[in-house]
This record gives sequence, C-alpha cells and structure tokens, in this order.
Amino acid sequence: MAVLSRSQAGDLRRPRSVMIRIALVASVAFVAFGFENPVRSKAPALATACISGKTGSADCPNDVEIVASDYAFTAPPSVNGGRATFRFVNHGKVRHELNITRLKRGVSIDEFLDSVRQDKSVQKLSEGPVGVLFAQPGHRSPSGLSIDLTPGERYAVICIFRDKKDAKRHYDLGMYKLITIVAAESVAGSPQRATDTVVATDYAFQYPRNVSPGKHTFVFRNIGKMRHEFGISLLKKGVTLTRVRELEKTGANVDSLFEEDDYGLLHARTGVTALGELTMTFLPGREYAIFCFFRDTDKSPPHYELGMFGSIQVSSKPST
Repeated sequence: MAVLSRSQAGDLRRPRSVMIRIALVASVAFVAFGFENPVRSKAPALATACISGKTGSADCPNDVEIVASDYAFTAPPSVNGGRATFRFVNHGKVRHELNITRLKRGVSIDEFLDSVRQDKSVQKLSEGPVGVLFAQPGHRSPSGLSIDLTPGERYAVICIFRDKKDAKRHYDLGMYKLITIVAAESVAGSPQRATDTVVATDYAFQYPRNVSPGKHTFVFRNIGKMRHEFGISLLKKGVTLTRVRELEKTGANVDSLFEEDDYGLLHARTGVTALGELTMTFLPGREYAIFCFFRDTDKSPPHYELGMFGSIQVSSKPST
C-alpha cells in the first residue's frame, strides 16, 4: 500500500503511521506531478496564534484560508501580493489535502490538470511546489504554508487524494482552484523573521535537533542530486522515534504511537529551495519525527531506509 506511487491506484497519501511502517519494511515510491511527494492532518495547537480564519481580516491580515468540502475548494480567486500564509480547513466527510504549485507564466490550470491526469511530469509547466497541508474530516491543518507572493503569479490548488482504489481522484470531482496574485494598494515589506533550515543531502538531513516550544518556520533546501522532501509528524507523549523503529522491525502495529495529525510537508528538486515555508507550533517537551519517503526508481528503497529520517526534540520551557 503505497503512500504515493505511480504503480498503485490507491490514495496518493496514507496516514503517517502507515507510512512509517511502509518505509521501514517495504519499498515505497513517492512521485507527484513530476516532483515527488507525500502525507495528512484536526487542530490542537494551531500553527500560529492567528486562527480567525478570515482571509485578510484585521486579526490575520496575511492569512489566506482555504476550505475543503466534498469535493470542492472554497478559495479566493485572487490574493494581494506580499507575504502570506495559507491555512487549510476540511469541512468535508473524507480526508483532503491542500497541494499548492506555482504555475509558469502562460500555463493554464487545465494544462496543469491534463498533465497530472496523464501522469506526466509538470516541471515544464510549473515554477515549483509551494508545499502540502493535510486535514482530516472536520479538522483544521495544524500547520500553515508561508510564501512571498508577487503580483502576476498564479497558483494551482489541488487535492490528489482519492477515497478508495477504484475511485476518481478528488481533482476529477472538482477539487481544484486557480489563485491569481494581484497588486495591493499598499504592500508592506516582509518583516524580518527567524527561520529554521532543513537541508537535504543524499541521503540525510541537516536540521536543528533541539528547539524551543512555540512558533517555528521551516525552510527546506535540497543540495543533493536527487529529489527530496521534508515531512514531519508528532509522536505520542513519551514515545521516541527509536522505539517506533524497534517495534516496527518486529512487525508490530505502531499506529497508536503517533498523534492523529501530520504537520504538512515541503519538497524540492535537486539544487532548489522549496517555494513555501512550513509554519507550525511546537508543543513543549514533545518529539517530532521527520522523514523523506521518496525513492529514486521503482526498484530503489525509500530514502527513509537510506538514512533520511530523524527527530526534533522540543524543550519543556521557552528559551530565555
């Protein structure tokens, strides 16, 4: 059961606990519209303190909330230029994703979808992926995707899940939108912000092992010769990634060792920094697992098996 595989007809992404199992005991392919992808998500502590959900409101002037239903997106047709954070809420009865890609100038949403339907690469049609958020039915993604928007840019918003093996993909049921970036009357410059950088090599991550609780914004840069991704999931209290791997090797079911929510993912081609940044709130005293589930060919092992995994430890108290 592949999370994201050209050779299988199931969901393009499955629950993260299942993905950890797959990565540890089987080979998994992750290939999404010519880049390569994965994984899912309710809403305990949200990505930031700004959770009003009102696009462009006084509370969240730079938040763009996109709402999923079965099977459509409610999203603004245009968004003002400047720095913005995309947020995702699922009002449907099935799991959905918010998968955002910046299109190249002159490329239509129909051209993009046609390539996706035909399982063709979209690298010639897009500037690159922004990132992916996930939400379970009735839930809000615990993360956000932040990006600097320039007037004239256009972004494809798509859900590539499907509900069962022989079902249509959600974009074929109507889950896609085109968002155009327009000039605002006045656009303030992006404020100075602190970021945490995750660097992908072949085949390892360079990343901060220990962080303070609270809001963090992740930048993902791929300096390897292969495509890579950065995905992150929250372990249950008291659970370590080492324990998960030990149990997984015995064939035990590890679903109960993970919290229900995943925190989204970023992915990038070789030599590229992901367009989007993953914004989330780390809970004090917890451990988060990070991973790359891509593989280089159909017969290659997933990158996780080659060493592309790790964990981030969160201190119990904020740094002073």
